[in-house]
Amino acid sequence: TSVTFEQDFITGQSRRFEEILEHIRIVSPVDMTVVIEGETGSGKEYVARAIHFNSKRRNGAFVAVDCGALPKGIVNSELFGHIKGSFTGATYDKKGLFEQAHGGTLFLDEISNLDAENQMKLLRVLQEKTITRVGDTRPIKVDVRLVVASNEDLMKEVEQNNMREDLYHRLNEFKILVPPIRERGDDVLVFASAFVEKAARRFEKDVSGYDQDVRQILTNYPWPGNIRELKNVMTRSVLLARGNTITLQDIPEEIKTRQALLLNRDGGNGRTRTDVKLKDAAGKAEKEAIIQALIKSNYNKSKAARLLKIDRKTLYNKIKQFNISLIES
Repeated sequence: TSVTFEQDFITGQSRRFEEILEHIRIVSPVDMTVVIEGETGSGKEYVARAIHFNSKRRNGAFVAVDCGALPKGIVNSELFGHIKGSFTGATYDKKGLFEQAHGGTLFLDEISNLDAENQMKLLRVLQEKTITRVGDTRPIKVDVRLVVASNEDLMKEVEQNNMREDLYHRLNEFKILVPPIRERGDDVLVFASAFVEKAARRFEKDVSGYDQDVRQILTNYPWPGNIRELKNVMTRSVLLARGNTITLQDIPEEIKTRQALLLNRDGGNGRTRTDVKLKDAAGKAEKEAIIQALIKSNYNKSKAARLLKIDRKTLYNKIKQFNISLIES
């Protein structure tokens, strides 16, 4: 049987993508817990949605949450719910994500960001198939398929004590590795064309395709932010497009800057050309680090500032100083 997708799903054509499809086809009908590993922006949630969409639970809810984005004090309440009066501000009974996903699929992204206490509670839920709301003693049965994801190797997270080993083994019934877009051949061109088409419809612009120079950037650029970065770049390019085809002029400046930096490296050994002034080189490296942090954080400036170990105000000033574009969708 073939794999069917939601309407907005973009399929690739590479051998690596075919392997992912095969894994989705095999695991979807079987009610196993699935671990999806891959770089930030590589499409892990798309894979999770495809698993749900091709399972017996397709008519149930698909509930997705980024564990890293859950405020520390209310993770317990978000996952498992609470009853009225259980803590200050709990003015009504609330269903947690497990109850919301009852009969469907719960997708927990960046699973290793869960604190030790909630990792233990998650393990208990998987074993007992029940949850207990905060402030309550009554167990509630839940029927949920769990799919989890991480942009890190979860076994390494176990070794670094960021994740319980017993939880890892309980979750790791089936693993899917999502390769970065740069390792998927011409898939980058397939995705780029699809994103141009979508953006043209969204902005009601008569734009289709891109010229040879843009094609060269698409295939040579390493896309550290993966599909998410590619989508943002092509969307912005359509918005900026002056004609009916995207040209180099329409590609955001930071992509061309980084592409130039990569091409400037001396024989691929990472050293920049000696004719670049030290101050210019330092400025370019700083801009590069900021762009990388913004992409990794999906343009969340608070997260990017934390990655760079600077405060938000400094980051804002640097973004302004280096004229970094922030239209990401």
